[in-house]
Amino acid sequence: MWTERTRSLFLRLPAGAVLAFKPGQFVSVELPVDGGEPLVRAYSLASSPEDGKLLEICVDLVPGGPVSTSLFALRPGDSLSFKGPFGTFVLDDPPATELVFVATGTGIAPIRPMVRRAVERGGTQAVRVLHGARVPEELVYRSELEGWARREPRLSWECFLAGRSAGVGESPPLEAAVAERYVRADAQRHRHFWICGVGAIVHRLRDLLREAGYERRAVRYERW
Repeated sequence: MWTERTRSLFLRLPAGAVLAFKPGQFVSVELPVDGGEPLVRAYSLASSPEDGKLLEICVDLVPGGPVSTSLFALRPGDSLSFKGPFGTFVLDDPPATELVFVATGTGIAPIRPMVRRAVERGGTQAVRVLHGARVPEELVYRSELEGWARREPRLSWECFLAGRSAGVGESPPLEAAVAERYVRADAQRHRHFWICGVGAIVHRLRDLLREAGYERRAVRYERW
């Protein structure tokens, strides 16, 4: 599903098995290699702990990548080995202040269960989701998040499209929006952020927010 280069895989645990995890954690998928060490890659759990035995991971096809290529070739009923859960980029008990989730591309995968947890635990704090991508087709989980936002007044979802290439000296629209809203246009520094995606934008946003006065522990991030 999603695009030619992105799809979700649904993993069913063996009978009697239970995987306890927190929203945002990942598993390490292992693929055997004849005569050598298994290939290991980390994939965030896009499903929620409340979903029970069915786990979901979102996989990007990397050209020439042996693990993603093998995962794309799996058929219903095939077996897959993994270890976990791992990771500290999590949201367990939502803090009682505004929550801002920032993702690029499939970086929305670990954020998806965090948003669900924040909404379902209740409260009065605002929950903001800012999702950046090059083109609309890369906004995975868009319809679901839009649906959640329509039903939950505290939740908002916005997308920021960068196109196929960014202009020289220009910040990507997502990065520019974060800087304008949460640094230049507002002196409040009470929010908590979760940032996930691919590339240098993750660290740039982390540094931008911390240097603007947000507490280090209030700006959590995971770069792929």
